[in-house]
Amino acid sequence: MRKPLAALPLALLVVAASPAFADRNRTPEQDALRAGVRSGEYLPYQEMRARAQGRVDGRMIGSEFDPGTGRYRFKFQRGGSVIWMDMDGRTGRELGRVGQ
Repeated sequence: MRKPLAALPLALLVVAASPAFADRNRTPEQDALRAGVRSGEYLPYQEMRARAQGRVDGRMIGSEFDPGTGRYRFKFQRGGSVIWMDMDGRTGRELGRVGQ
């Protein structure tokens, strides 16, 4: 009787890793970004993240994508300061920055 219970954690792991489970956890913003990257409208997140990190001397602590404007927003911490950087998801250009 103990052997079936031992397989339970593995079964739960398989279910949690299934694509159907992952699809339920995606946001509308992620779906819009994924579709835009596939169509060539937007640059991929990994590329934009690398560009942003190359421009700011600090630790990235967050990011988001706005499908309405096509902008990525990256949040960095440098010492006790927070820096927000907006970038155009179509061109990769920096659009603005707040903080030092």
